Amino acid sequence: MYQFLGTTRRLSKTCIRTAAIVTTLSLLLGIPNFGQGSTEISGMVIDKETKQPIWGAVVKIESDGQVLAETTTGKDGNFRLTPDVQGEKQIQVTSSGYNRHSEILALNPNSTHNLEIPLSSQTFRLAPIEIIGESSRKHRKLTGTMSMLEPEIVDIIKPVGTQELLELIPGINGYADDGFGNSRLSIGIRGLNPRRSARVLILEDGVPIQPALYIYPNAYYNPPADRINAVEVIKSSAALRYGPQTMGGVINYTTRKPGGTKGIANQFTVGNNGYYSAFSEWRGIGNPEKIVSDVQLLYKHGNGFRENNTFDQANGTVKTLFQLSEEKTLYLKLNGNYENSNATYTGLTEYSFQTDPNFNPKEHDNFKILRTSLDLIYTNRLSTNLVSNTIMYTSVFDRRWWREDDIFVRPAALETGNLVPVPYFQTGDLVRTGNGKSNFGILRTFYVGGLEQNYTLNHSIAGNLAHTEIGGRVHWERFIDDKKTGDAPDARDGIYYTGTPGSETDPVKIVGQSHHYETIALALYAKEQMNFKRLTVTPGLRFEVFKQDRVDRLRGSVLADKVSSVLLPGIGVNYEFGQLNLFGGIHRGYTAPSSGALKITNFGQNIDAGGLDLKPEKSWNIELGFRSWIPGVILETSGFLIRVEDLVAAGRGTAFKNLGKVDLSGVEMAMTLGMSEFVSILPDLNLSYTYLQTKIVEGIVKSATIAGNVDVELNGNELPYAPQHTFTVGLAKRIGDVLRLRVDMRFVDEVFTDFENLQQTFNRGDTGPIPSYTIVNASIDYKIIQQWQIFLTAKNIFDHVYIGSRLHSNAGQPEANLSSGILIGPRRQILFGIKQGF
Repeated sequence: MYQFLGTTRRLSKTCIRTAAIVTTLSLLLGIPNFGQGSTEISGMVIDKETKQPIWGAVVKIESDGQVLAETTTGKDGNFRLTPDVQGEKQIQVTSSGYNRHSEILALNPNSTHNLEIPLSSQTFRLAPIEIIGESSRKHRKLTGTMSMLEPEIVDIIKPVGTQELLELIPGINGYADDGFGNSRLSIGIRGLNPRRSARVLILEDGVPIQPALYIYPNAYYNPPADRINAVEVIKSSAALRYGPQTMGGVINYTTRKPGGTKGIANQFTVGNNGYYSAFSEWRGIGNPEKIVSDVQLLYKHGNGFRENNTFDQANGTVKTLFQLSEEKTLYLKLNGNYENSNATYTGLTEYSFQTDPNFNPKEHDNFKILRTSLDLIYTNRLSTNLVSNTIMYTSVFDRRWWREDDIFVRPAALETGNLVPVPYFQTGDLVRTGNGKSNFGILRTFYVGGLEQNYTLNHSIAGNLAHTEIGGRVHWERFIDDKKTGDAPDARDGIYYTGTPGSETDPVKIVGQSHHYETIALALYAKEQMNFKRLTVTPGLRFEVFKQDRVDRLRGSVLADKVSSVLLPGIGVNYEFGQLNLFGGIHRGYTAPSSGALKITNFGQNIDAGGLDLKPEKSWNIELGFRSWIPGVILETSGFLIRVEDLVAAGRGTAFKNLGKVDLSGVEMAMTLGMSEFVSILPDLNLSYTYLQTKIVEGIVKSATIAGNVDVELNGNELPYAPQHTFTVGLAKRIGDVLRLRVDMRFVDEVFTDFENLQQTFNRGDTGPIPSYTIVNASIDYKIIQQWQIFLTAKNIFDHVYIGSRLHSNAGQPEANLSSGILIGPRRQILFGIKQGF
């Protein structure tokens, strides 16, 4: 902990600045509720059976299908609305896992309505779009750490990308990548490598969205934050339900479902760095009793915080709910996403970072993606207690990334335009820039399809309630991984090889690649939740079997294949002790071999041994914790241990096999202190903290810095990108129904960026640790009149310049074209916008 205390000096300057924001916030707390209407509707939403408050319930005042006022309940289940309307109006209350409540209120001038609204639990609802849901009763019985960022938090923060949201959750660490829109997510859970989020399973509305779950899970697509309603994260044994990645955890983005509410909502946003966006949503199209649809359209543009960093994104979604009968529903979601950006891998040298951190010379680099997807979820209540869910999903994802070849030059050469390459081993100031002659294209296309069938059964065991879920999934994916060499910095086509096939005088030389991968997988799972008064026990089991093929089309179209299978058990428990819940669990973690790992370990080379010379990553994940629900205080703390076997030490250009054993352990804490419930003028406090220790128990690699291909033992080293201390402190305040404020300060400790834990920083910018950093974000929104709101949000409000990552660097490959160097963290971004109809 002495290291932690030592960080206070580094934080002092930022804390003083943050204090100024908090002081301003406190002054604003005295602002009267100048937007209050003549009618007040307040009350509490509770669970009809347990009488416990329900937080996150949506309360709406409607008339003829139009929403006149809307809010959500707080942690204590309370809500308050002040609509400036009169006459008979309908109040509707909804919450995930509960039946809808609706009644008519007679609203008169200066009238006051204080309501207690009980909601009854649903035995039948739409298939598992949400993993956790919003029921506080369900939260208390969770048998492991499962976090949820509610819609109100997402709404007030106004994230540019979802990585900003995920970093609020204990145990999650995100690192900067090039690009402003945050479409290429890089987060790790509990110390696992964050590069492209490859060790995390990412879902949207319960459906996998990564390019290829098994062979290429790298998150080159991430849904725009503008259409995300809430975020759920599972790090416990419950992750077994959602394979194949069960080692780190599961992220589920939830979006708003068609609910019959009619209306049009719009949001327009502008900001510095050339940013602007427009988001529009048409809700409640059709007959809510039979067929109802929502349509979402988004366009955003920005110049980025680096030079030559422009991006454009267009996203459209159609969601339709078919109420086929009282027992049957069909949910359809169609989405299309297009992005065109000047994304690059070219980072900064130490000289560039110190003199011009926004420097980016690559005006011709281009990243273009097009993704279309279709999801179908059919739910059928076969009996009072038995429900069948059928989920079908398919997607096509095309990615074209053209990048100019890099060289090192002296700063003076860059100024004169005489780009004379300098060897990477030269001392003195260097600048990484394009060679002005050639480029290469990484051209990848993914085809994915899957069909899942599951059944949920409510029953009893020895007179105690129980819930069984069994199911299976068939998944297929094809990945075309091509690389072409271009003859100009702005080329958009190229060649796979030079020379003439069959010629002795002009022999063929391969300068590109064309690998075709295919995976077919079967997964079976079963989970039982048994409730014995205060004790809840949830055993689970998952079985995966899959076949992976690779064809190298430029080297004789040789087929290499392998069949893998794994059995993954787990169990979780929860014991209710008054207002305290103790929970714990253990489960088997697993990461399937990806295409990067297959190439690293010479996929298919060891034919005599059966094809693939690679062991998949496996782990035992153990956690123990408690959560408290004292009025005004919500606290969840857990300790964890992950013992990994055969961790693949893979990064960009890494070329070695599995490590031996790795231990990851730590403590996570999330707390919400509702200080406003005790003293109304005070803000509420949110705290997220993670203490992390990682240790390589066994591991040998070839040294990246010692000449002669020398083996280096890693025993005792830390994993890269695994900060010992991470915490976020936030203050939030709601003033009536018109004004909301929030300030967050985030601290991330120093980390190593390679497995050798190199301390030396070379002039190239590709080696050395990342120093600790602190950033502050702030948001405020104000309701002008009913259905109209303005907002202002600032990211990295003090414009702190820091190293975001060296994610695409490898100290063993120091050439300019092989390691990217320093990627800076996002600079200050100010956004101002107006919302109508939300």
